[in-house]
Amino acid sequence: MELSEHFDDLTTEVKVEPKPVGEKSSIEVLHREERYKFMRAVQFVTSKIRNQLGRPKKEQPKGSITLKPVKVVYKTCFVKSRTVCDIHLYDLEPRHQRDRVFSKRIYYFCGGGWQSPPSAQHWQVCAKLARQMPETTITLVSIPLAPKNPAPVSFPWLMKLYRELLRQSEEEGQRLIFAGDSSGANVVLSLVLEALREDNAEKVRTPEECKHIPHPVALLVISPSTDLTCTNPDIEKLKSVDPILTPDFIKSTAKAWRGDWDATDRRVSPINADVSLLAKRGIHVHGITSGYDILRPDAILFRDKLEEAGVQGKWLDWDKQMHCFVLTWPYGMREGREAVGWIIDVLKEE
Repeated sequence: MELSEHFDDLTTEVKVEPKPVGEKSSIEVLHREERYKFMRAVQFVTSKIRNQLGRPKKEQPKGSITLKPVKVVYKTCFVKSRTVCDIHLYDLEPRHQRDRVFSKRIYYFCGGGWQSPPSAQHWQVCAKLARQMPETTITLVSIPLAPKNPAPVSFPWLMKLYRELLRQSEEEGQRLIFAGDSSGANVVLSLVLEALREDNAEKVRTPEECKHIPHPVALLVISPSTDLTCTNPDIEKLKSVDPILTPDFIKSTAKAWRGDWDATDRRVSPINADVSLLAKRGIHVHGITSGYDILRPDAILFRDKLEEAGVQGKWLDWDKQMHCFVLTWPYGMREGREAVGWIIDVLKEE
């Protein structure tokens, strides 16, 4: 569904003070518990049709597909398409900031079970971020999609893209943030962590030389998929309250993406990667988790690993919210609005 820009005037202000996970923790968590009536109603309706929501409508072709931005985005943003390493990218720049120099860029990897292209809600949330974040370009990435482009094929390709984007940003003097939701967040974490591992493994480089290798300043992961084994016992405990995802669905999408790779492979299950490398490079990791999401248990375990490694970041953990509830912003939902506001506040600081 495509909506107008009328909800732009609704507040995204977050008034709740953050509560650290523990004393002197590197991770600052904002806990929310309230759920408003409209969201409760939406979750009830969603649970009745969840077998149709977020499910791939058809198999996508090999390669990076050409995307079609939703029309409402053009009312407030310019959309410029370009191709890097044979992967289509879409730059969103607000019309009121035309011809300005953008010092920061956010590359956004949209979720969709590694099989579906960005939704209308993805386009609208990204356009909102572009409008509200001065001197920042938001770029949607059209990643090759499963099952015709599983990780063994797509991951090396995306790594080549990642390296080239870092090179370009260094050349242009831009600060880079990589962001994504759900499966897109999985790709972001996997790429960055594997790139850091490769850099660290180079014997010819000293630790001091590694510090000067280009890297993003921060990551943002929304409802991330972090462990493709899908064996956490808490998944079953949450399945009755998750209005969107089911254990069978996340297992099937994980299998489609990982292909011949083992589910424990760090390139598809970032929970098994060395997250201490993020702390060594000073890369912040921010995230959003929600209580009615079967991916939350593993996401919290991943967040705990970040804390143990001393990785800095801010996280929003909102009880009784569904998977990727941030995407309800285009409908004017209060929780979605405040979550988007939280994202804007956090990323403005990077």
